[in-house]
Amino acid sequence: MTDGIRLSEFRLDDGTRDLLGKEIAERVAATELDSDADEAILATIGAHALGNLLPGQVLHELEIFSVAGAHALILGNLPRQDFPDTPVHGYGDETGLAVINALHFGLLQLLGATPFAVSYENDGRLIRNVVPNPAASGITSSWGADSEFFWHSDQPHLPFGEPGTDPRLYVPHYLSFYAVRNDERVPTELTAVDGVAEALDGHTRTLLQRPEFAVGVPASNDLDGSVRELAPARLLETAPDGRLRARYDRGTTRGVTEEGAAALAAFSESLTGAESRELVLSAGDFMIFDNTRVLHRRKAFSPLPDAGARWLRRIYAS
Repeated sequence: MTDGIRLSEFRLDDGTRDLLGKEIAERVAATELDSDADEAILATIGAHALGNLLPGQVLHELEIFSVAGAHALILGNLPRQDFPDTPVHGYGDETGLAVINALHFGLLQLLGATPFAVSYENDGRLIRNVVPNPAASGITSSWGADSEFFWHSDQPHLPFGEPGTDPRLYVPHYLSFYAVRNDERVPTELTAVDGVAEALDGHTRTLLQRPEFAVGVPASNDLDGSVRELAPARLLETAPDGRLRARYDRGTTRGVTEEGAAALAAFSESLTGAESRELVLSAGDFMIFDNTRVLHRRKAFSPLPDAGARWLRRIYAS
């Protein structure tokens, strides 16, 4: 089996990086801009600077990413700023991170993606600090470190949405990240849904596309009664664009029929040996991938002391 990941990857030269950082820093210096209250302003500032300074090829790849069929895109060596200690308890001062927030929101705007938050996770905030939170010890969560985060898609218990709908009600189409620090060199691993499906026999693939499964709420969610198990559900579906998409989380997915349980076991076993692309984000790297066509995981790791521990910034977008 091959991972089948189609990745668009670019890296800015230091000169472009420095000019971009200088322009954005000057534009955000006059006021305090919060990532939630001022997202539209930050996006406008970031998109304007990026549009002026990014190479034409990079701008073109951002523009066509959603329709060209790539599973993931990385843009490396983006501007950085003076960062505080890693907020290992989850949240920190967002106004002090206006430069990288403008970059992150601006890139999403150029990608034609809409960032959004959900009420039942991350305290309803747009940006999640992916950090080794001591409160998540032993929990399979983006706030964890000591437990392996097995192959999964985010929020698989939700239905798939289509363009023009409220994204908060559906599976996030994209996960995007800005890396503040990752001195532990922890990879984010990706594997393509269609590659995994091709390795299964035809009968199993057919069963996975039948509504014979139930998918529960991930451990990272704050249960509020409005988010429930999705059942009956299909693990594999053909999207309107003809591409295969999936919902899956080993810890929350079960078969509701004997055939469904057998197909799920075969799917999970196939993932155990799946080849993947290991992407190690360094400080200043941006990554976005298709959460409906890619499964991802993060193995257990030992974080550095709190102040310098791994810190990624994640935004859902559709």
